Amino acid sequence: MTARSEQTTVSSGTLTYAAMLAPALILMSVFVFVPVVLVLYGSLFQFSLTDRQWDFAGFGNYARAFSDPIFWVALRNNLIIVIGSIVLQVGFGTILAAMLDRGITVGGTLMRTIIFAPMVISSVAVGLIWLIILDPNVGPMNVLVSAIGIAPPRLGWLGDPAFSIWVVLGVAAWQYTGFMMVLILAGLQAVPKELYQAAALDGATGLRAFRYITLPAIRNILIVAVLITTVGGFKVFDLIFVMTKGGPANATQVLGTYIYLQAFTLGNSGYANAISAVLLVIAVALGWLQLRTSRKA
Repeated sequence: MTARSEQTTVSSGTLTYAAMLAPALILMSVFVFVPVVLVLYGSLFQFSLTDRQWDFAGFGNYARAFSDPIFWVALRNNLIIVIGSIVLQVGFGTILAAMLDRGITVGGTLMRTIIFAPMVISSVAVGLIWLIILDPNVGPMNVLVSAIGIAPPRLGWLGDPAFSIWVVLGVAAWQYTGFMMVLILAGLQAVPKELYQAAALDGATGLRAFRYITLPAIRNILIVAVLITTVGGFKVFDLIFVMTKGGPANATQVLGTYIYLQAFTLGNSGYANAISAVLLVIAVALGWLQLRTSRKA
């Protein structure tokens, strides 16, 4: 093959790859890169969606965010949701996966389907379902807790600032624990059974085998599960918006709902863009960490 024919083949292959990548790159540019640039640009101005006048503010919106107590409340609530979701979703997901992998031999498929089912329901629908369940007038939750001798919250499950964030956290765990279970179960089923047989000969069974064999074997899967949960905890919006809209008294306010409040209710679009940029930095950092960990896993 001559040098000219080799060059023609390389050029043809390059054009083919470029043509195949072009649609994805165009869509990414239109729906990801351009909006990111516009958000970063808009964060430097004071404006609203109903006003054509844009007043340059520099980094004033960022200074306002870092001195805004509600911004820190929202960030704290995001951290509460992240930590609580890791404990509940990853923790219970690991326990359920271990039970399905080694403990439950009859009805495992049915149990797996039932636990995973909430995951396929949209968060909006989940929020509406739980609004009915938790309704203090017609919901069954008050009836159930009263039947076992526990007094329901006087202001309602979502109306009491002391309860609302934990109730939302529980609803999120109900929806997403099944996904964590399936993810971790896939890792458990990849652990060679010979390891358990060899450990049994040395007297390591049950919890000891789980601690010294199972957990180290699925370490990378658990790290990925924790990172996925962390990213989801910072991105949470729809469930909280449907159930509480950030209330009562900002008790469930998170960065996503606070951005919506500032942009579409209070008309502070520049300030909302600045908060979005802060959330973007957090999401990109977590996404990079998740991608790096996933490759190792």
